[in-house]
Amino acid sequence: MEHHLSVIRTLLLVIAAFVLPCLTFPPKPGHCPSYFVGPESEGSCKWDRDCPNDYKCCVFRNKATCVPPIVVEQVCPDTTGMIGICVELCGLHGYCPNGELCCSNGCGHVCTTPITVKPGDCPDPRFTRQCGTRCRHDGNCPGEMKCCQTSCGQVCRRPF
Repeated sequence: MEHHLSVIRTLLLVIAAFVLPCLTFPPKPGHCPSYFVGPESEGSCKWDRDCPNDYKCCVFRNKATCVPPIVVEQVCPDTTGMIGICVELCGLHGYCPNGELCCSNGCGHVCTTPITVKPGDCPDPRFTRQCGTRCRHDGNCPGEMKCCQTSCGQVCRRPF
């Protein structure tokens, strides 16, 4: 019985040390850039909470450092041409849990996972010959890359 209590205490200690900080201090908004050229903040970090202001803890060349994030916008998916159920399913004053947004479904409003819009513009689709749908929105692309239309699909591209 004493052995079981010892195992339970150890498990609770592990949860308190590793899981609770993640729940108590969620990641700061934005994404880490795929590369960083500029002044890095002093010292290293393990979590976003270790960084000043809005800086994020990002890894470059196997070293974690605090850098300015890529600011992204969370928006409702486009429902043009869609017809959804005509009910209002968002909470009081449009509240939605878990980072969802109160979005139109074509008739009513429902809590919906937002899509990510990153800064920058996509290259002209006529000059991109890659075919196939490799992404649906910017959030499917790494770093600062955007999901861009091509002449025959959508692919992740570096914006300008």
